[in-house]
Amino acid sequence: MKRIQVLILVFCVLSIAAGCDKTVDVEVEKIALLRTHLIDIHAHMENDVPALMETIPEEFIYVGEGQVSRQSRDEIRDFFTGYLDGAEYEKYEDLLVPHAEVSADGTMGWVISRIAVTRNELDGKGGTRTRSFTYAGIMTYEKAGGKWMKVANVSTFAP
Repeated sequence: MKRIQVLILVFCVLSIAAGCDKTVDVEVEKIALLRTHLIDIHAHMENDVPALMETIPEEFIYVGEGQVSRQSRDEIRDFFTGYLDGAEYEKYEDLLVPHAEVSADGTMGWVISRIAVTRNELDGKGGTRTRSFTYAGIMTYEKAGGKWMKVANVSTFAP
């Protein structure tokens, strides 16, 4: 019986040690987050809702305009479908180099960005209008199943 206990103890110690042996290359993970940021810019320019949804989890937290809201994946899909319907982007570009950070254990990350946007959109009256604005915000991510997923966004907008 003691031999089984010793074997179980050795197995547990080795399992814990193997889990601790995993190192995270934070710089590689930062690049992965910046790549996601660029994919999102391209998806906006191409009105590509499925591409935008690739990194949206079942629940997402949005902070903006003095409010905090929880949104389901379906609500976000519906938002982007309507928001991008008939939109054409003249400009959607970073004004500053985006700043990415990743936690030491590689499970959380964030990207701070400032983006200039000029878009032509449907005006609800059968015509179009041009809107220009600057977005500044932080997108936070959690690594789940080896993939970065957006979990929360804080946004500000200025004309």
